[in-house]
Amino acid sequence: MNASTAQRSSHPASVAPLSTRPHRRRRDLTTSLLVISFMAVLAAGSLTFASPGQEAFGASKSPRAVVIVGPSSGSTAEYLAEGRLFADQAERAGMKVTRIFHPRATWDRVRPALQGANLVVYFGHGNGWPSPYAPFQETTKNGFGLNRVEGASAFSHEYFGGDVIRKKVRLARNAVVILYRACYSAGNGEDWHPIPSKRVAFERVDNFAAAFLHRDVRAGVVMAFRTKQWVNFAAALMRPGLKMNDIFRIPSAKPGWRMSGWMGRNNVYQYSRRTRGANIHLDAHPQAGYSRAISGDLRMTTGEWRGR
Repeated sequence: MNASTAQRSSHPASVAPLSTRPHRRRRDLTTSLLVISFMAVLAAGSLTFASPGQEAFGASKSPRAVVIVGPSSGSTAEYLAEGRLFADQAERAGMKVTRIFHPRATWDRVRPALQGANLVVYFGHGNGWPSPYAPFQETTKNGFGLNRVEGASAFSHEYFGGDVIRKKVRLARNAVVILYRACYSAGNGEDWHPIPSKRVAFERVDNFAAAFLHRDVRAGVVMAFRTKQWVNFAAALMRPGLKMNDIFRIPSAKPGWRMSGWMGRNNVYQYSRRTRGANIHLDAHPQAGYSRAISGDLRMTTGEWRGR
């Protein structure tokens, strides 16, 4: 995000009131040997792993995924390639996938597609808080950056923030939202900003997840990744018996690619201030800061995600 795109409001620069979606409060720090073995296999084949939902869960209604790639300035081509890869992986895993990609990623196309979705994946600009662009408000902050009109330039975007999401979006119960590459969503700010304090990182993650975790919007978990991830999250979601925190802790298929999967050297937990009962887990890099985060019901299982 840049200063020219920040819209101003008279709202106070403070954290909004609590949402009231119930979540489990216990942290789950144990993983069975079976889950550990599966995560290692999944990471090793993250770009080619195929796990049809009908085989993983038995014949049932396929989960519905929406993959959005917004206009992202000079990174648009890269994000489009990553969005196509994620959508392909979701289809191979057995999901029904709707692709809404720049230059046609307008709110008029995104909003109806989101209704009832089990999985939402967003690649694009992020406009979060705390940031240099005061004051705090959620007309434009903590949501999506989309095309103003179809066919618009990759260097032009419009933000639809947390207030819009709370009013206009109704996901499937226990939906998973994955925010890819969006500034502020995982804790770090923009590329040229210094690494924030842990307190600021938690506040940014908490704020960005709050609208999606709201009781009316109904997501169970929000994952946020500021850096490219070499993990097949779609395949993991279609495996029975995994908890969301297990999926977050899958290592990279390319461990030499910094912060591209679970690191585990400096992971920290905190209760959410915005969403009652939710937990936040940051997987921080000791030098590069906060690029991996998960918020919500970390113990929610893949079966619960599918409504079982």
